[in-house]
Amino acid sequence: MSAKRTSTGTRRFGELARPLLTPALRRQGFAQHEIVTRWRDIVGALLASRSLPEKLQFPSAERTGGALFIRVESSFALEFQHLTPQILDRVNTYYGYRAVTKLILKQGPIPRPAPLRRQPPAPLSPEVERDLNESLDALKPGPMRDALARLGRKVLADPSP
Repeated sequence: MSAKRTSTGTRRFGELARPLLTPALRRQGFAQHEIVTRWRDIVGALLASRSLPEKLQFPSAERTGGALFIRVESSFALEFQHLTPQILDRVNTYYGYRAVTKLILKQGPIPRPAPLRRQPPAPLSPEVERDLNESLDALKPGPMRDALARLGRKVLADPSP
């Protein structure tokens, strides 16, 4: 496995997972695993949040004219059906040839990604907090001053250069 190493000698998770995912996805008919991993890029954020490609099936000994099985949220299935021509166009544009000619929609729940946990910003030192408040003294109290104070706290608490 020739995965790129970072400066600390560790490897990126995506590079480690690719050799493990590829055989499993091939068994489902995905010769190129990117259709699953890049589904959001192919169909857009809205459609990707409501659907998930499950299997790509070709006629025997063919690599064109395949059927793409997609799980779609029940409440979104009719909209997805109306968008079938655009979705087929996007998928085939991704492949670079007319790989898929038919979408087979299966209604069902779509797994939701775990919500991102936000770290609360680090508290500012008393000196930095005082300097921030002094810089905002010229503004009268109100929503604008409060928004600038929140922004200032986030910027000043960010450790990145």
